[in-house]
Amino acid sequence: MHIYTALSLMTNFTKHWLYLHDGKPGHLSQLRGLSEAVAAKRPTDTSSWLDVTTLSLPEKLVARGDSFRSLQTADVIVAAGHSTHWLALCLGKRLRAHTAVVMRPSWPLTGFDSIIMPKHDALNTAVGARVHLTEGAINALGQQNHQPSNKGLVLLGGQSKHFEWPSAQVTRQVCAIVNSEPELDWTVADSRRSPERQLSDIYTACPNLTIQRHDTCPRGWLAEHMREANSVWVTPDSVSMVYEALSCGADVGLIELPPKAKNRINRSMQAMIVEGKVSSVTQACTVTLATDPLPRLNEAETAATWLLSRV
Repeated sequence: MHIYTALSLMTNFTKHWLYLHDGKPGHLSQLRGLSEAVAAKRPTDTSSWLDVTTLSLPEKLVARGDSFRSLQTADVIVAAGHSTHWLALCLGKRLRAHTAVVMRPSWPLTGFDSIIMPKHDALNTAVGARVHLTEGAINALGQQNHQPSNKGLVLLGGQSKHFEWPSAQVTRQVCAIVNSEPELDWTVADSRRSPERQLSDIYTACPNLTIQRHDTCPRGWLAEHMREANSVWVTPDSVSMVYEALSCGADVGLIELPPKAKNRINRSMQAMIVEGKVSSVTQACTVTLATDPLPRLNEAETAATWLLSRV
């Protein structure tokens, strides 16, 4: 058999993928996006998922025990979350599997076979062939159909290590956004970091909208509303949410927040505003539309293509 034909057949063997996570929504979103893109390209492959928070400390340390009896084989191990990295390395060695990590690992890059991480995490870092850089964190939204339904969506974060959170100013900015496109049916959603009274203050100042509290948000709500939104506005303290918005297909805007210090996160957010890649609303409540909007992102699909070329 010709050597190239043999190699082609080898790459078509069914593989089993093991996805390790820590149960955090952001990490699950990243793995879900990657796994869906992989499944679309290799529909005969199989997969299993393991939440490392369900393991005992000895199980985490030695990668053995009752929780692993069903994991007799894995061809590719993909991990997301710092608490998954040691386990991925141990299992990869024991099962002779290809190890991949999503986001910058807590261990040296050379410990993993493949690393998928955002460009902003790779600043001042020498990256080689085993590293694939993405525009922000990967997610599943770039692969879903965008079906705008005359709706607007505002997603609020809260206090963070990168930005201040002036509640009264945020309220005024949200009202300015809603009033700039009154033809849209607006919904404003908060998060676990949002001040307790933020949504009620916004509704009092601007009652022509719907509010959605994070603690009563049903499963799948965010993906559904992003899919139907014509316009999505996000506070820049949640970088993953910004890139989910940029992946969903809607027009995207950033709500300006005072930075606590100049760093790679707020510099990257400010650069998108200055370059006209996203719309913006200033602290003075001036709404400016994007002049050169970013094309819709689908970084999960690109990352899956790259990873499949390596496993």
